[in-house]
Amino acid sequence: MIGVVLWSDGEEGKAVFWCEDQGDLAYYDTYKDQRDVSTSFGAGDMVQFDVTVESRQRRASNARLILEQAYYGLPETLREDTSDPNGAEGSAKIIPFKPHEKPHQQCRHSKLKA
Repeated sequence: MIGVVLWSDGEEGKAVFWCEDQGDLAYYDTYKDQRDVSTSFGAGDMVQFDVTVESRQRRASNARLILEQAYYGLPETLREDTSDPNGAEGSAKIIPFKPHEKPHQQCRHSKLKA
């Protein structure tokens, strides 16, 4: 699965991924995923990972950085779009799942180009 990091804590080795299928968020814990405990992600990074469901919660494992800061500002955009200034409840706003154009994007995956 491909996703975007919404939140991460490098010291704790944890992150939350927004998934490309628009389903539930996936929770990542590097200490439970012993394959690469040195991996740390920042908000807005595009990652690829495996997904399992444990206790009705999506868990990410084997996470790999694809593109650093591909979606910079996404967490802030999501926070801003959660409230409707007109007070309309039950309406949905679609936020596109595509990276921002940014000249200094770096590709971290050997098969993808920035």
